[in-house]
Amino acid sequence: MQTASARYGRPKGTGLDDRQRLASIAAALVANPKLKPTTAIRSLGVDDPSTIRRLRDKFNLEQGKLMAEARRASRVKAAAPQRGPAKVDTLSEPGAPPRSGAVQKSSSSQSLSIVPQSSLLVGCFDLGVYAVSTAVEGQTILAGYWLRLPAVSMALRGQLTLNAVAVAIYTRSKSRIARLNSLN
Repeated sequence: MQTASARYGRPKGTGLDDRQRLASIAAALVANPKLKPTTAIRSLGVDDPSTIRRLRDKFNLEQGKLMAEARRASRVKAAAPQRGPAKVDTLSEPGAPPRSGAVQKSSSSQSLSIVPQSSLLVGCFDLGVYAVSTAVEGQTILAGYWLRLPAVSMALRGQLTLNAVAVAIYTRSKSRIARLNSLN
């Protein structure tokens, strides 16, 4: 007799190690608390919707732990005095731990650089305004060209004459109705 029930569907998890990406997402959220996790993931250069969804779900599962580690790392980074570039101990052997007094260089993958979102927003806004002004200018030129054609100008004059006649008839019948109402 089987005790385990049959499992249907896609197996859970991808087996991918996303710890570094999740730490970068948490660091981005600590640096800018107004960001949402999906926006932070996109700011890291991830465009694939399934990858974004996978990272967002993993981040939501471990959010408390990741945010605490990111806050701790940002406090340590802020508390460490910056006295210049870090020195690498060149006298010790490559596999050996550094000697006392020697400082190791921090890896560039640990630091997080985020592109300011405001410059992207301003660039997109400028592009949109330019596109709208170009479209309006083109439509103005085209309308001026069409209005100068003899057939179009004659049709517009005829339409204006017809409108003037319709307004005159409407106002005359309106005054006649008003007079009839005053007599009753």
